[in-house]
Amino acid sequence: MTILAVQSPRSPTPVPPYPGFDLEGSYRPESPPLRVKFEGQAYYNRNRGSIHEWLYGHKSTYESPRPIPRCPTSESKGNYKLGKDGTIRPLLDGTATPRPETAPPRIKQEGMGIATVSRGKRMDQLISEYGQSPPTPKIARVKPEAESTAEVSKGKRMNDLIHSYGRLPLSARAIPRVKPEAEEIADVNKGKRMNTLIHRYGNIPRSPKTVPRVKQEAEENAELGKGKRMNTLIHKYGIIPLSPKAVPRVKKEAEDNARLGQGFRMERLVHSVDSLPESPRMPPRVRYSEGSAILRKSRGTMDQIFRERGQKTCVPKPGIKQKYYLKPQMV
Repeated sequence: MTILAVQSPRSPTPVPPYPGFDLEGSYRPESPPLRVKFEGQAYYNRNRGSIHEWLYGHKSTYESPRPIPRCPTSESKGNYKLGKDGTIRPLLDGTATPRPETAPPRIKQEGMGIATVSRGKRMDQLISEYGQSPPTPKIARVKPEAESTAEVSKGKRMNDLIHSYGRLPLSARAIPRVKPEAEEIADVNKGKRMNTLIHRYGNIPRSPKTVPRVKQEAEENAELGKGKRMNTLIHKYGIIPLSPKAVPRVKKEAEDNARLGQGFRMERLVHSVDSLPESPRMPPRVRYSEGSAILRKSRGTMDQIFRERGQKTCVPKPGIKQKYYLKPQMV
């Protein structure tokens, strides 16, 4: 990827796209010295590869002799040339096989119509006369016993559903067989229960409930279960005095932890975070110049970019929409 430097209209010196950009392209990172022992020199040379030497240092002119093709006949010689050169060259450089114009087509009498259509007549009609020819008439072959089904399949059922819905007679259904002891349930399942819920909701007398049997020691819980606890939470929330709590028993050596658990840690983090001591940081372990450059870049260069951009001054000229940037003045 090539990065073009921006050239200022007032100064012929190109301006780098960002601070520290190498305009000449001469920067090469320093490589650490190789740590190879004497007994590992052979493995080092082998693992470097030999493709460079084979491409640029190999100058051998030795070539193995090619065998003479044995083609006793002209047919075998033609096959040899065809396998050597392939078939793409005759297709590109050759000409079409001449065909006699007076050769009679070998077509039977019953296949003459298909041969005529295959010469392009069908495609010519689709391209040149599309939409002008009438559609092919279709005659449905329906047996007499299936005429009613065919008539319904032409859209009669859907037409009745859309335009005559609700006026069609219901299909005849068999009378349900209900035993005498289940007549009340069958009567309710016809819609009596839902009709009562919709049209007489709230006017139906409640079904009598038996008095709950509560033991004497569970009367307080039963009273709370009637809604007393929820009524107190909704209508008297915050007015009810808190239940007394026993003073927590804390050992002397755990008083600091108990104080932190009462909210002191969160209060310190939210309101006095600047007063907390910082944990010491380990010094960076950098040995080479590449590591120093990476460490310096990892700290960020935003402050340097803002400082250098702040030194530039935008001086717009009256009547000219283009903005000229002055050369940064080094302080």
